Formats: sequence, structure tokens, C-alpha cells
Amino acid sequence: MLKPIPSFIYSRANQIFMILFVPFFALIFISIYRPFDFDRVGDIINAHIGISHESMMMLTALIMVVSGMAIGAISRTIMGSYTKRHTLSYLGYIVWILGEIGVMATIFTLFTLFTNIAKPMPELFRSTFTKTVLIVFIPYTISYIYFILKDKINELKTLRKQIDRDETVLQKAYIQILDEKNEMRLSIRRENLLLIESADNYVCVYYLNGGKTKKSMVRNTIGRIAEHLQGTRIVRCHRSYMINLDHAQILHRDKEGVFIELGLDGVPDIPISKTYADNVREWLVNRD
Repeated sequence: MLKPIPSFIYSRANQIFMILFVPFFALIFISIYRPFDFDRVGDIINAHIGISHESMMMLTALIMVVSGMAIGAISRTIMGSYTKRHTLSYLGYIVWILGEIGVMATIFTLFTLFTNIAKPMPELFRSTFTKTVLIVFIPYTISYIYFILKDKINELKTLRKQIDRDETVLQKAYIQILDEKNEMRLSIRRENLLLIESADNYVCVYYLNGGKTKKSMVRNTIGRIAEHLQGTRIVRCHRSYMINLDHAQILHRDKEGVFIELGLDGVPDIPISKTYADNVREWLVNRD
């Protein structure tokens, strides 16, 4: 019970909500069920004021509710100042609420004296206190359920944003290799992907795993793979090859053309065709 209550319970917005919602609910409840026995209220006062019995009952209920609203506003203002310097536990919060209800019950007891003069004050207060608890229990409970639900929704939104950020980071850190049905077959860290080689209706993906060169076959065309990886450092340099330019070590020319060497065992030299030469040339110009 000494565990501190969540701060959202007594946040400014939620306190204002309670100050407005609880009296509104109480006014409707009192008007419909008349728990304070207003049937004999103010016959003498009615004669002087000249308003109907029903109007006098409604006016009395309104005055009681406004009084309760004022008590709640004062209490919540004090609570707001208190919680800026102190931690409010569950037990402390329950005691605080009971104090609110006690003050309200005292005010309401004074109103009910107009109709129950014959009852002793302690008995009248006990009855009024019990009725006040019953009146505010429902709106208090609804308010707390609403606060908890709103907080959970906010937490869920925050979690979704974090997941989106994490997915963005993962997307930047990993290369997804899809098959012909656009289903992911390989997910490789960007720095571990070496090259992709066309093999008819398949592609052969070369990558590093534990410092060793591995390769895996995926059913898809290199053209579709190139479209999916557009904008990454994995660029097409030949009709049969895509290469991770970050792994390029040597660029050399011989009688058969221009080639890129990765300097890794088991990885062939990659030819650069004139059609895709601009892709590699752009990398050479922009490379740090």
C-alpha cells in the first residue's frame, strides 16, 4: 500500500477531468434517485421564495453539487502542490479521497438538516457520508479506468513509435533478399553482403558468416533484386552481377575489360559492363 501511485493519476489534465466529470455525474444521479430525501425540502422557504417544490429540489441538488465541485477543486489544487514536492502512496491517496468525501458529507449534512431536523447529528452524518460514498464511487471508478486506459494507449503509441524506429534501424542495418513471391529468404547485415550473381531464374548471394565466405541460392531474377535494393550501396555493375561497393578493394583493367576485386577467397573478380559503369563511377567520385 505504500507504493507510490502513478503520476498520471494526479496529472493536471486528469484532475481537471475529475473536477468536471464527478459533479456532472453526481447532479444527474441526485436528480434521478434523490438519495438525500428532498421530498420535504423547504416548504417554508418555498412559501417565501415562491418557486415550485420540484424547482426547489433541483436548486438544492445543484447547490450541493456545486459545493462538492468547489471542495474537489480546492482538494485537487492542494494535491497538485503537494505532489510537486512529495510522493503520494496508494494509502495516502485513499486517505486523501476519504478526506474529500468527509468534507463533502459534512456540507451535505448541513443541507439535509432542513428535512431531518429530528435526527441526531451523528446519525445524520453517517447516513450522508454513506450516501456520498455511493454517489462518488461510480464516477471516481469510471475516471480511474479512463485514466489507466488513456495511459496504456499512450504507452502503446510510444511503443509503436519505438518499434517503427527500431524497424527503420534494422532496415538500414540489414539487406533483405526476397524470392519471386516477394517473401524474405535472407536477411544479411549490410556489411556482410558481398555480391549477388545471376543464375538464370535464381540468384547466388555471397556473404560473410563468421569470417568465412558463404553463398546461398534464392529463386528470383537479378533485375527484381536490383529494383528492391535501389538506393542502397548494393549496385548493379553487370547484367549478371550486383556488388556491395563498400567491399571493393581493387579496380583493374585488362584486355577482357574492367573488373572489381574484393580480395576474398572464393569470390570471383566482378566485371563492370559499359551499361552499368555509371553506377560504379558515381561510387568512385563520392567515396570518402
